[in-house]
Amino acid sequence: MAKIIVLDDDHIFRKNICKALIGRGHEVYPAEEGVEAIKLASERSFDAALIDMRMPGMDGIQVLKELKEIRPSIMGIILTGYGSIPDAVKCIKLGGCQYLTKPCNMEDIEEILRGITKEAKEGAKDSDIYQGIVGISPGIKKVISLIKRMKDSHHLPVIIFGESGTGKELVANALHFDSPRREMPFIAINCVSLKPELLESELFGHVKGAFTGAITTKDGLLNAADGGTLFIDEIADMNPVVQASLLRFIETGIFRPIGSTKETKVNIRIIAAINKDIEEEVRTRRFREDLYYRLNVCRIDIPPLRDRRDDIPLLVKHYLETSPVAKERNITLSCDAIEALMSHHWTGNVRELFNILGRAILLAKEPAITKEHILNFIPSKPTQKDAHSSLDDMGRKHIMETLRVCGWNISRAASTLGIDRRTLQRKMTRYQIRP
Repeated sequence: MAKIIVLDDDHIFRKNICKALIGRGHEVYPAEEGVEAIKLASERSFDAALIDMRMPGMDGIQVLKELKEIRPSIMGIILTGYGSIPDAVKCIKLGGCQYLTKPCNMEDIEEILRGITKEAKEGAKDSDIYQGIVGISPGIKKVISLIKRMKDSHHLPVIIFGESGTGKELVANALHFDSPRREMPFIAINCVSLKPELLESELFGHVKGAFTGAITTKDGLLNAADGGTLFIDEIADMNPVVQASLLRFIETGIFRPIGSTKETKVNIRIIAAINKDIEEEVRTRRFREDLYYRLNVCRIDIPPLRDRRDDIPLLVKHYLETSPVAKERNITLSCDAIEALMSHHWTGNVRELFNILGRAILLAKEPAITKEHILNFIPSKPTQKDAHSSLDDMGRKHIMETLRVCGWNISRAASTLGIDRRTLQRKMTRYQIRP
């Protein structure tokens, strides 16, 4: 599989070439103008560029020169209906270039692409994904760089900022599984999903008789995560009383289960995540200032998907490679489908992207997903007021559609959605989904 720029001002030809290459398993980035192709090359590495010779503005040779300056190793494939010896000579002088006359045979293009070394392809693949985090945009590269700098300082807490659906838990996973704690437990808890009194018990545990209903002694998640990492999602929704207990634990490593007179010391890393304006939460005293400063020692801000649209083709490719349904049906996306995805606002970020892909794949009758399929599921641009509710509605509809298609078999539906059975059951409870 090669990563390829397809540059041609003829929309139909560009679309057909992209479709053919995607069908052969290549990662394709379409461009209509030379400046667009140059911008793509400045932002990421490519194995090859298919370039039309005759275009308005910059011609194919000019574009290839610019691409070679940015990416010297890129293979140029000049496509033209106006074959000439002088043009062919210019291509040869640039080096790393082939010259084909339209209409060209796809097998000729494929033969050139097969000449790209396996090592180069593997190197490109490795640079696209880190611990499950997909992307090579400047924003996501900064996130990965911060993770690599913070992962080994595993005694320090980390706070992760990002809108809903940006992948905060994925970043937390990377911090844990690429650190010295990787062999120890990684435990996650969401503060929104539990009432304040239950959250305190879930974190710190309790002894028998500590409160009504405490019929047995129960260890908390701090005990369960000893030696590893505790990921606390939506920490801004944590009750102030629990915030105070958590602050003491972060500072001392010691906690006392509810109703107990004995203190317990454990060695864990705390990673917290928030999707709100934390400074505003502190200013309005909904979040403790001292806890904020204690957590803010190591901070990672995840950019929203609309600020890293260039990662969308990679995210689509990753989804198609990891979705059981997509692999089983050999699903592909057309170039115009990719373009439609890249033009959307993505209020719900990567989660929304994967929801739309999942719905399109689930309900499409053909294995080739087109722009029309995608537009059926992309909602009109929501207002800021409606953004949260529209994302929840989309998630609920996607889960319900998947369950119906799977005959309400929870295990099968969870596998189709790419999540575990327990996570699906939690989402069904949250969205009040019943057969």
